[in-house]
Amino acid sequence: MPVEKLLKFVKKHKKILPIALIPILILVFFVFPKNKSTVPTSAVENGDVVKLLSVTGKVASESSVNLSFQIAGKLVYLPFKKGDTVSANQTIAALDQRSVQKNVQDELLSYSKQRATFEQTLKDYNASKISDAVSDTIKRTLEKNQYDLEKAVLSLELDALVREQSFLITPISGILTRMDATATGVNAKTTDVFTVTDPNSLVFQIDVDEADIGSVTEGQTVDVTLDAFPNDALSLTVDKIDFVSHTTTSGGNAFTVEARLPENSNYRVGMSGDADVIVDSQRGVLTVPSTSIVDDSFVYVKKGKYFEKRSIDLGLQSDTDVEVLSGLSEGEEIATDSNLVLPGMVLK
Repeated sequence: MPVEKLLKFVKKHKKILPIALIPILILVFFVFPKNKSTVPTSAVENGDVVKLLSVTGKVASESSVNLSFQIAGKLVYLPFKKGDTVSANQTIAALDQRSVQKNVQDELLSYSKQRATFEQTLKDYNASKISDAVSDTIKRTLEKNQYDLEKAVLSLELDALVREQSFLITPISGILTRMDATATGVNAKTTDVFTVTDPNSLVFQIDVDEADIGSVTEGQTVDVTLDAFPNDALSLTVDKIDFVSHTTTSGGNAFTVEARLPENSNYRVGMSGDADVIVDSQRGVLTVPSTSIVDDSFVYVKKGKYFEKRSIDLGLQSDTDVEVLSGLSEGEEIATDSNLVLPGMVLK
């Protein structure tokens, strides 16, 4: 067996084995490099500390309208298709007007008759010199005619409104981005929606959690990168912050924040992207890496072969850097990763 042969060899040469191992040990410890534990360091220097609020968002239109018919009816006019450009006050759809016009004419006749009856009854009442019993009867008749007249006026106004609502007229210029009804000759429902979106009023919308909204103000810079254009970084400005919160899909409370996008025909409503809101910054100050901080307010300063644990005062902190208010001077060398500094490396 190999093991048995090895044991026999060791017993037979046990006196010379220690002497033979000495050159091997010398080779290992002095010729081959040692596996030392090294601590990376860097010099304290002036720089910028920028605190960011990173969120995701989408492109939306600040000016967009959804139009629907107030009554159902047969579509007879549909001059545009989805994606067409429309102008403000243009009719984008209309229902059959023949039945509506007939109803309006009927109501006009009814209104005229009611008005004539009412005025005659009022005249008779004012001119009467008869008993109280007859007068009460005329009063009741007058009140009934007044009710019938008001009902007729209401019906007339309602039908006039219905006629008006048979036309869909866009109040803004833009692109027809939604058409639930796409062909004439079919019945349009009151739930059918026609959407007009202004492409010149695009904004980037983000939802900011209520815990962070206090650090966001109008005028702050927002760096946005759209997923569709990853190489085009946009520097925008916070233009609007919603006054009322809304519930997110996860059940939390958030506020919608908007930043206006520059005019660009390549941008589309619904495009997603990432945004960094610059909530605070300090320029040209002493900085150290966040990884160099130990116990919240100490750093390890290089002193020859060892490190000195020194207390410092911290200012603004970002995800990567920390502002140093006092305790360090520019050029001093510190451990950039405090976790690699072993107890034996620290001066007592």
